Amino acid sequence: MKTRHVFFAPLLFGIFAALPAVAARDPFWPIGYEPPKPEPAAAAGEPVVKNTEPPPPPKPVEKAITEADWAVARKALVISGFTQTVMPDTQEKRVLAMVNRHMVAVGDTVTFDHKDVRYIWRVESMTDNRIQLEPLKAERVALKPTDLIQ
Repeated sequence: MKTRHVFFAPLLFGIFAALPAVAARDPFWPIGYEPPKPEPAAAAGEPVVKNTEPPPPPKPVEKAITEADWAVARKALVISGFTQTVMPDTQEKRVLAMVNRHMVAVGDTVTFDHKDVRYIWRVESMTDNRIQLEPLKAERVALKPTDLIQ
């Protein structure tokens, strides 16, 4: 008795059943991915209208940093003290100041964050326990909704 047909029938059925699936789906697509459906062709007289997204809303305008803001930030700086050293070899005097727990000398920069704005000054001079700071720049660190102009 010949049994060849018993073994080959399920094999052929499996091959033929898998062929439509292979033709309909790319094997490199991720699981669950479906390709985009083709757009229907418009009639000859009808214009094609695509979904247009509205333009993004304009970015909110930041409040400008004024001279009054600089003055408030300058008053918030904590100047703890001054020290003066003399080099024994050259008799050169050097004056240092403690600003916000950091020692600074003439020409150094002082950075201070106050109300989400980073203020940067340069130390111009130090005389008679006074420090002169030149404002360099101020930039927003984090933008809050309260800082926006409505």
